[in-house]
Amino acid sequence: MAQKTQVYVENYPLILKAEHICEILGVSKPTAYELFKQPGFPALELPGRIRRVQRDAFFRWLHSQERKMANGS
Repeated sequence: MAQKTQVYVENYPLILKAEHICEILGVSKPTAYELFKQPGFPALELPGRIRRVQRDAFFRWLHSQERKMANGS
């Protein structure tokens, strides 16, 4: 069985890149970029198709997704 790695919010910069999302969620870069397009994902809108997300907003979103899964939604 794979061991779960502990993620510490404060170990990440205030603004996250797709690479950070990949590391945190264990997904590929294309999957991370698709996530940025999803309704409800707290992506920052920056010129030139740059995709970023504010760290605390991302972790709030992540916790809300975990709660939805726990509730069967």
